[in-house]
This record gives sequence, C-alpha cells and structure tokens, in this order.
Amino acid sequence: MKKRTNIVIIVILAILLIIEIVLVKNNYFNSIDSYVYSYVAKFISPVNTAIFKFFAFFGSEIFIIGLIILVPLLYKKRGRGVGFAFILVLCLLFNQALKLIVARHRPEINVLVVESNYSFPSGHTMIAVTILMLLLSYLWSSKRVGKKVWKIVMTVLLVIFALLIMLSRIYLGVHYFSDIIGGITAALLLLAIIYYYYSFKYKVPYFPDNKNRGV
Repeated sequence: MKKRTNIVIIVILAILLIIEIVLVKNNYFNSIDSYVYSYVAKFISPVNTAIFKFFAFFGSEIFIIGLIILVPLLYKKRGRGVGFAFILVLCLLFNQALKLIVARHRPEINVLVVESNYSFPSGHTMIAVTILMLLLSYLWSSKRVGKKVWKIVMTVLLVIFALLIMLSRIYLGVHYFSDIIGGITAALLLLAIIYYYYSFKYKVPYFPDNKNRGV
C-alpha cells in the first residue's frame, strides 16, 4: 500500500466513524437496531446461548489480557509478539476512549450476560477485527503456509469465527447492531493509523515488506 492511499483510507474511516457517532447520538439507528435484534432473538435457546457465550469469550478481557501477556513470550521473532500485544493494548484504550465519548447505554432487552460499561462501539468487535486483520496479514505473507488454497480456507474460517464473535454480542443482548458497525469502523481506523506509523513513519519491522518500503 502506498503512503497516499494509506492516508486517504484513514481520512475516509475517520469520517465514517464520526458520522456513525453522530447518528448514534441522535438515535437514527434505533429502527435498524430493533429490527436486527428482533430477528436474532428468534434463535434464542439454551444450546445457542451456550454456543454464543463460547464465541464471546474470545473477545473478553480475560482472553485478551492472556494474549497480551503470552504472545510476546511465545513469539519473539522480529518483535512481532511485542507488536501484536502493543496493538491489542491500543485497541482496548481506543475502545474505552470512544465509549466514554459516546456514553451510550447498553440495550435494555433480554440480556443473557451482564456488562457494566458503555455500549458503543463494541469492544469484542474491535478486538475480533484487529486480531483477524493481524492474523490475515501474517497468513498471506508467511511462507510456512503452503498452497494458496489452504490460505483461502483459513481466511474463510477466521472471518466466520470473527463474525460469530460479533453476532454473539447482539444475540446475548449486550450490544446494538450499530455498536458492531462502529466497532468494525473503529478497528479498521486504528489499524490504518498503526499501519501508517509502522510502515511509513517509524518503519517498525512488524509488517513483512517494511524493509522494501519507501517513504
């Protein structure tokens, strides 16, 4: 990706996030939020609840803190482990900052799990998108994964897993659909900014082609 393209993407995502925040603050998402939840709620059952609680765990604070601690210890090559953990920390901080700015309360519906902080944007979604994009970056740049078909299969599985984490938040009644959209936008914005600084500003050796990248 060229530097100018990266900057354009950052600007577009920032504008989209601002628009989403304005729409949320003025309750313009209420109709679609209600529609999406009413559809998802049709599938509520003890079995499905257990399944979605399982997927929700992979965006929980306990799981993320575990990754932040373990990944740098287990994967030290070229500083990627530390870089991975650092990006997750930034994701958590950015999410909390946005929650405080928007201050949207959680849905008052059939809540299946308890959450105490604000709703927008979804932290689970931001974490899921962030980890997904980092894993895909590594997957498609790695020579250890052989044939292209396996990369495609793994990509599809990772995307489905991330989508199920996002869906679990609506199903469990702790997020609106618009929280998920905001989480996706916020995560992509953060990653675009990080990509800019890692690749063009400081040229940190996280992304595989930084050595050959010019400013």
